Amino acid sequence: MRACLWLALCWCLTATAADFTPPLGAEPTVGGERTQMLNLGSTHLSGHTDQWQREWLEPLLRRLQRWQPTLITVEGLSGAQCEMMRQDPARFGEVFDSYCRDVSAFQRALALTQAQADLSAAERLRNWPETPTAADRRQLLMLFLAAGEPASAMVQWLQLAEGERVAGDTLTDDAVGWMRDRRARLNESYDVGSELAARLGLERVYAVDDHTSDVLYRQLDPAYGPWQEARFAAIRESDAITQLIAREGSVVDGDSLLNYYRQMNAAGAQDAQVRADFGGAMADAHPRFGRLYAGWWETRNLRMMANFRELTAAHPGARVLNIVGASHKPWYDQWARQFGDVSVVDVAAILGR
Repeated sequence: MRACLWLALCWCLTATAADFTPPLGAEPTVGGERTQMLNLGSTHLSGHTDQWQREWLEPLLRRLQRWQPTLITVEGLSGAQCEMMRQDPARFGEVFDSYCRDVSAFQRALALTQAQADLSAAERLRNWPETPTAADRRQLLMLFLAAGEPASAMVQWLQLAEGERVAGDTLTDDAVGWMRDRRARLNESYDVGSELAARLGLERVYAVDDHTSDVLYRQLDPAYGPWQEARFAAIRESDAITQLIAREGSVVDGDSLLNYYRQMNAAGAQDAQVRADFGGAMADAHPRFGRLYAGWWETRNLRMMANFRELTAAHPGARVLNIVGASHKPWYDQWARQFGDVSVVDVAAILGR
């Protein structure tokens, strides 16, 4: 009898592990339309500024625009997180320098703190006119810059005519120069996220990246750097990276760039790379380094998805386009399927095959 009970218990545990579903079920009943989530994995376009042209993004943009997203998120730190890091240099000084921008000049011009600028921008949007003037857009643009939300500032910039992209209505000459500098190089947050938002008549995008878990690297053993570089050197020689470089080298126009995005977002497209990188780290024999690196990555992605979830909780039924580095996409897809009222949209259905 005890043997039978033990076998039954083992069977139940095995079935539970194999048949895992989210706590509320795979697709629980919701009041209203389910939130639609489209996770677009992207290469970081800044690395291709000298080889690729902004116009080549047009076929991709047209297909994304047809999907009509109502919210767009990008891989960048929010102004609020950057402000928190600025105030805690002992823990986040290096992270701030790497991922944030010094927007203090814009704050001084408006005599506002980051938090005050953020609140003022939100208040402006709550009372946004049906037909905003160029002055409205210049004022909101400056508030977004002072709030540390440059991708949202770009949304306003792109909705100004060329002759309206001038100082005035609180927008300073320095701010105009800063915006023009951003347009001098490619960036998927601006050239896909902000561009698409402007075309759709949206007034902002949402930065959902998170680097608070970078504190894991504070006071790390100096041997970590050589250990990681040796791993990366081996990964760079792998078939997955060789094929990636070949695909990027085949991009010569808009059609080939669209095809590259199709390949990046195909089912399983990132498997070999992320398993070699993060899976390889987790299995590494070093007693600490590998699992710290893999744990940092998972923590970062969890917090990014928490930012997404907070946003969508306030906008049930939204159509959300997430533009994120391709290595993040498998984690986005996985965790999004555990949200009770969110459905993940197949990118192939939007970009074509």
